Amino acid sequence: MTWNEKYWDIISNLYWSPKYLGLKSISREKWKIADGLVSIPATEIRNQNGPLYSRSLKLNELLDDLRNKEEILNHLFNITFAIAGDAIISRLFCQPLGIDDNGPFLSLGREIAERFGWGLNKNVTQQDGLFVTDRSAIGIELKLDTSSSPEQLVKYAALMMLEEKRLGKQIDLGLMFIIPEKSLSDHWGSVGLSGPKIDVDFVNQINKEKLNSTIREIFENKKEQLTGALERLKLAVMTWADFRDSIAEIQKELDCARPGDQTLHRLLSGFRTQVEAHKNTGIGPRSDRFTWTSGDVVIVKE
Repeated sequence: MTWNEKYWDIISNLYWSPKYLGLKSISREKWKIADGLVSIPATEIRNQNGPLYSRSLKLNELLDDLRNKEEILNHLFNITFAIAGDAIISRLFCQPLGIDDNGPFLSLGREIAERFGWGLNKNVTQQDGLFVTDRSAIGIELKLDTSSSPEQLVKYAALMMLEEKRLGKQIDLGLMFIIPEKSLSDHWGSVGLSGPKIDVDFVNQINKEKLNSTIREIFENKKEQLTGALERLKLAVMTWADFRDSIAEIQKELDCARPGDQTLHRLLSGFRTQVEAHKNTGIGPRSDRFTWTSGDVVIVKE
């Protein structure tokens, strides 16, 4: 069993123990049922202005539904590459972008709110992946059954601009898209480009109303700096199949007699298994007859 199955054990445990999510059950003896309606004492509701929740799916239905959600794959991506070593991040993400950086990398999630001084209650954007060093900032956008958009380029460029401001210097900027094979032909058009290079008038086609409020504020007040970051942003795209095969190639090079390699092999196996199981990546388990070479990776870069 690969480690990602442990993740599903946790989900199942939370399903049966919602108290660990800050939820509580309201016993039936406190219900009042009349005319097809159920009422409960107001004292049982912690958030008087919030919604009430009830189970809408049985556990097996919930797991089937979640297994193909983009957010779940994002979770496992972030866990995997928050643990994976710098050499793995450099090889999988920096090299295809033409960025020479061996780390050390810091993987950033929602903690960007604290990092950039936004405060806990700020409406913070959520990037799929963001790896930073004192030399570069690498964004990763994971796509499954939804298209990319011009606003996503603005989101990542804004975060990278803020990272540069924090460091007090310019750094290498890159954004990698990982998408299904079926989306490859339309990818650059979906982000408002003719290819992997941002046009000079790109910002003029941005619909600021589609931006998260935090990013919209940056777009409106720091447009010149944001445009400068976009002009330096290196772009690349890879299919889920190619990404999976890049991981498989790394696994082939590991010596599982060595404890460190054994751990890395298990880590990558769990994520790779999840990628292969997700129907919207458009791939299945890799054939043993498949031979990976660097030329097989579909990467478009400047």
